[in-house]
Amino acid sequence: MTLSIYERFEVHGVVARCANGLPIHPDSLADVAVVSHETTTDDDPNISVWGVYGALSDGSIDNIADCPTKAVADAICLALITQSPSRRAS
Repeated sequence: MTLSIYERFEVHGVVARCANGLPIHPDSLADVAVVSHETTTDDDPNISVWGVYGALSDGSIDNIADCPTKAVADAICLALITQSPSRRAS
């Protein structure tokens, strides 16, 4: 994968949602079917993973990695920025 297509890299919390659209608490992921995932604010108690995303010039984002903790996601994001000095974090 070429990283040069990305304008910047971002870390976002990701929440799993069930069939009725409600968030699934991380402790219940094994018991409730997940039908979608969406990014959320850093303080959401339902974050199940932290996503590292590359932002494209059209405003869309691509998922690059899902991480178990924000610290791991931040480290990956920093490594991506370091490898692409013209890029910045959000």
